[in-house]
Amino acid sequence: MMTRLLTILIIASLAPIVAWAAPPAAAPADASASAERVVEARSRAWVKAALDGDADAFRTFATDDYVMLWVDPATEEHAARWATRTRDQWVDSIRSGKTKYQSVVLRNTKVHINGDVATFTGEYTQTGLEDGNESTESGFFVETWVRRRGQWLAVSSVFP
Repeated sequence: MMTRLLTILIIASLAPIVAWAAPPAAAPADASASAERVVEARSRAWVKAALDGDADAFRTFATDDYVMLWVDPATEEHAARWATRTRDQWVDSIRSGKTKYQSVVLRNTKVHINGDVATFTGEYTQTGLEDGNESTESGFFVETWVRRRGQWLAVSSVFP
Protein backbone atom coordinates (compact mmCIF):
# COMPACT_ATOMS: atom_id res chain seq x y z
CA MET A 1 0.00 0.00 0.00
CA MET A 2 2.82 2.42 0.90
CA THR A 3 4.61 1.70 -2.40
CA ARG A 4 1.45 2.39 -4.36
CA LEU A 5 0.87 5.70 -2.53
CA LEU A 6 4.51 6.69 -3.13
CA THR A 7 4.16 5.89 -6.86
CA ILE A 8 1.00 8.01 -7.11
CA LEU A 9 2.71 10.94 -5.36
CA ILE A 10 5.75 10.75 -7.67
CA ILE A 11 3.56 10.63 -10.79
CA ALA A 12 1.43 13.52 -9.53
CA SER A 13 4.50 15.62 -8.81
CA LEU A 14 5.98 14.94 -12.26
CA ALA A 15 2.79 15.67 -14.22
CA PRO A 16 3.30 19.47 -14.32
CA ILE A 17 6.90 18.99 -15.51
CA VAL A 18 5.84 16.58 -18.25
CA ALA A 19 3.03 18.94 -19.34
CA TRP A 20 5.44 21.90 -19.40
CA ALA A 21 8.05 20.00 -21.45
CA ALA A 22 5.57 18.54 -23.94
CA PRO A 23 5.33 20.29 -27.29
CA PRO A 24 2.27 22.52 -27.60
CA ALA A 25 -0.70 21.16 -29.44
CA ALA A 26 -1.06 22.43 -32.97
CA ALA A 27 -3.39 25.38 -33.28
CA PRO A 28 -6.64 24.57 -35.02
CA ALA A 29 -6.64 25.51 -38.69
CA ASP A 30 -9.46 28.02 -38.14
CA ALA A 31 -7.41 29.81 -35.42
CA SER A 32 -4.50 30.18 -37.83
CA ALA A 33 -6.80 31.43 -40.60
CA SER A 34 -8.32 33.92 -38.15
CA ALA A 35 -4.86 35.21 -37.17
CA GLU A 36 -3.98 35.54 -40.86
CA ARG A 37 -7.08 37.69 -41.44
CA VAL A 38 -6.33 39.84 -38.40
CA VAL A 39 -2.70 40.47 -39.43
CA GLU A 40 -3.68 41.41 -42.97
CA ALA A 41 -6.46 43.69 -41.69
CA ARG A 42 -3.99 45.36 -39.29
CA SER A 43 -1.51 45.95 -42.11
CA ARG A 44 -4.19 47.44 -44.35
CA ALA A 45 -5.43 49.68 -41.50
CA TRP A 46 -1.82 50.81 -41.01
CA VAL A 47 -1.69 51.75 -44.70
CA LYS A 48 -4.97 53.66 -44.31
CA ALA A 49 -3.53 55.64 -41.39
CA ALA A 50 -0.57 56.58 -43.60
CA LEU A 51 -2.86 57.57 -46.47
CA ASP A 52 -4.95 59.68 -44.08
CA GLY A 53 -1.78 61.36 -42.79
CA ASP A 54 -2.80 60.30 -39.26
CA ALA A 55 0.63 60.04 -37.62
CA ASP A 56 -0.79 59.29 -34.17
CA ALA A 57 -2.84 56.35 -35.42
CA PHE A 58 0.02 55.22 -37.67
CA ARG A 59 2.35 55.05 -34.65
CA THR A 60 0.07 52.59 -32.79
CA PHE A 61 0.58 49.81 -35.35
CA ALA A 62 4.31 49.29 -34.69
CA THR A 63 6.52 48.45 -31.73
CA ASP A 64 8.81 51.05 -30.17
CA ASP A 65 11.83 49.31 -31.73
CA TYR A 66 10.28 48.87 -35.21
CA VAL A 67 12.66 49.26 -38.16
CA MET A 68 12.00 49.60 -41.88
CA LEU A 69 14.75 48.39 -44.23
CA TRP A 70 15.13 49.01 -47.95
CA VAL A 71 17.89 48.78 -50.50
CA ASP A 72 19.62 52.07 -51.24
CA PRO A 73 20.86 51.45 -54.80
CA ALA A 74 24.49 51.84 -55.80
CA THR A 75 25.63 55.26 -56.97
CA GLU A 76 28.96 56.67 -58.03
CA GLU A 77 29.51 57.60 -54.36
CA HIS A 78 28.63 54.27 -52.70
CA ALA A 79 27.84 50.61 -53.28
CA ALA A 80 24.29 49.31 -52.80
CA ARG A 81 23.45 49.18 -49.10
CA TRP A 82 20.64 48.73 -46.63
CA ALA A 83 18.94 51.91 -45.44
CA THR A 84 16.80 52.08 -42.31
CA ARG A 85 14.06 54.15 -40.78
CA THR A 86 12.68 53.77 -37.26
CA ARG A 87 9.03 53.95 -36.37
CA ASP A 88 9.45 57.39 -34.83
CA GLN A 89 11.35 58.70 -37.86
CA TRP A 90 8.55 57.46 -40.11
CA VAL A 91 5.89 58.96 -37.85
CA ASP A 92 7.73 62.31 -37.80
CA SER A 93 7.97 62.24 -41.60
CA ILE A 94 4.19 61.76 -41.90
CA ARG A 95 3.41 64.30 -39.17
CA SER A 96 5.62 67.00 -40.74
CA GLY A 97 4.16 66.41 -44.21
CA LYS A 98 7.59 65.44 -45.55
CA THR A 99 6.00 62.13 -46.60
CA LYS A 100 2.48 62.17 -48.07
CA TYR A 101 0.90 59.06 -49.53
CA GLN A 102 -1.65 59.45 -52.32
CA SER A 103 -2.22 55.76 -53.00
CA VAL A 104 -0.91 52.44 -51.76
CA VAL A 105 -1.99 49.17 -53.35
CA LEU A 106 -1.08 45.79 -51.85
CA ARG A 107 -1.56 42.70 -54.00
CA ASN A 108 -0.69 39.01 -54.12
CA THR A 109 -0.46 39.02 -50.34
CA LYS A 110 0.05 36.08 -48.01
CA VAL A 111 0.27 35.79 -44.23
CA HIS A 112 2.37 33.05 -42.61
CA ILE A 113 1.68 32.41 -38.91
CA ASN A 114 4.23 30.86 -36.53
CA GLY A 115 2.79 31.09 -33.03
CA ASP A 116 2.90 34.74 -31.99
CA VAL A 117 4.93 35.79 -35.04
CA ALA A 118 3.45 36.51 -38.46
CA THR A 119 5.10 37.29 -41.77
CA PHE A 120 3.02 39.27 -44.25
CA THR A 121 4.35 39.28 -47.81
CA GLY A 122 3.26 40.64 -51.14
CA GLU A 123 3.71 43.25 -53.81
CA TYR A 124 3.02 46.97 -53.48
CA THR A 125 2.67 50.08 -55.58
CA GLN A 126 2.55 53.51 -53.99
CA THR A 127 2.41 57.09 -55.13
CA GLY A 128 2.88 60.25 -53.14
CA LEU A 129 5.20 63.07 -52.27
CA GLU A 130 8.59 62.74 -50.58
CA ASP A 131 10.23 66.05 -49.65
CA GLY A 132 7.82 67.78 -52.04
CA ASN A 133 8.81 65.60 -55.00
CA GLU A 134 6.41 63.20 -56.68
CA SER A 135 7.31 59.61 -56.00
CA THR A 136 6.11 56.30 -57.43
CA GLU A 137 7.46 53.03 -56.13
CA SER A 138 6.59 49.40 -56.62
CA GLY A 139 8.09 46.09 -55.65
CA PHE A 140 7.93 43.42 -53.00
CA PHE A 141 7.53 43.77 -49.25
CA VAL A 142 7.88 41.63 -46.14
CA GLU A 143 6.39 42.72 -42.81
CA THR A 144 7.03 40.91 -39.55
CA TRP A 145 4.33 41.17 -36.89
CA VAL A 146 4.29 39.92 -33.28
CA ARG A 147 1.35 39.32 -30.99
CA ARG A 148 1.89 41.17 -27.71
CA ARG A 149 -0.78 41.21 -25.03
CA GLY A 150 -3.29 40.02 -27.65
CA GLN A 151 -2.48 42.77 -30.18
CA TRP A 152 -0.59 42.29 -33.47
CA LEU A 153 2.21 44.89 -33.89
CA ALA A 154 4.70 45.38 -36.71
CA VAL A 155 8.36 44.93 -35.74
CA SER A 156 9.89 45.34 -39.19
CA SER A 157 9.23 45.93 -42.85
CA VAL A 158 11.63 45.05 -45.63
CA PHE A 159 11.53 46.40 -49.18
CA PRO A 160 14.23 44.44 -51.04
